[in-house]
Amino acid sequence: MGSVTWLQILTYAFMALIITVYLARLAKHARMPIHLRWELYPLAGERNRPGGGSYLEDTEWWSRPREEKSFLGEIRFMGEEVLLFKEYHRLNLPYWYCVYPFHVGAFAFLGLITVLIVGALTTMGGVEVSGVSPNLWGRFLFYATPVVGGTSLIFGTIGSVALLIGRLTNADLKPYTRRIEYFNLALVLALFLTGLVSWALYDHVFSIARQYVASLLTFSGAPGMSALTVAHILLVLATAAYLPFTNMMHFFAKWFTYHKIRWDDAPNLRGSGLESRLGTLHDLPLSWSSPHVQALARWRDIAQMESREKPAPRVKKGVTE
Repeated sequence: MGSVTWLQILTYAFMALIITVYLARLAKHARMPIHLRWELYPLAGERNRPGGGSYLEDTEWWSRPREEKSFLGEIRFMGEEVLLFKEYHRLNLPYWYCVYPFHVGAFAFLGLITVLIVGALTTMGGVEVSGVSPNLWGRFLFYATPVVGGTSLIFGTIGSVALLIGRLTNADLKPYTRRIEYFNLALVLALFLTGLVSWALYDHVFSIARQYVASLLTFSGAPGMSALTVAHILLVLATAAYLPFTNMMHFFAKWFTYHKIRWDDAPNLRGSGLESRLGTLHDLPLSWSSPHVQALARWRDIAQMESREKPAPRVKKGVTE
């Protein structure tokens, strides 16, 4: 092990960039204006309306306490969607066979990074990570790493090829596929394919990858690596930094899509934080040119047309009134 290499310096720089960009995107999503409610039912987490509906449909709903939602129900729905892609399976089964292995590969790749970091920390703590390690945890990490890594690289390569071919050949998808999306898929395919070949030829149990992660954590020299392995690392860094600027970033926004758009049915109560946020939006000017809004200057004017004779409910002692 020698001094810190140019690859490690580049990795540190990309890691700093990636963290900064992802935090910026997270902040941007969190600060987005209040959505227009979809009113799609049933909502995940509803206890008393399995067939759909909302408390907002009840007569004088503001006179009764809010019904509690099932957090486990929401987690179960999200788990099925994230792990199984049920909506794709239900709506477009042929495309699901392309999408599902791709995402299995992507999720497993995150798992690979995790077990490599844990393995590096384990070795730094003095525990041997090998098939003959006297420590059970060390043996577990040794065998788990190629299972997770192999799953990622195999499924990711198959899924990338399937999606690329599907986009090129499916007449229903071609009109909606931009050239940049072909590039994005080709980039991810290159990432998985270089990793797959590097794993098969040079690093069967990811010991070199673990040593490289350990070198990053200890600021020590990197292990010897093949040119293909170096190319794979560079592709991983470049792809991770590039993702936030593409439509592949949708995975990052899924939590907001479900919890802040599809499932958010919080009432607009007098004096609430929601009323304050809506008040800011109500002051925005209108830009429509339709005859029925020409006399109105701001969104507040439209809201007052609907609620001029209907005051907003207030909260008192846990009950709206």
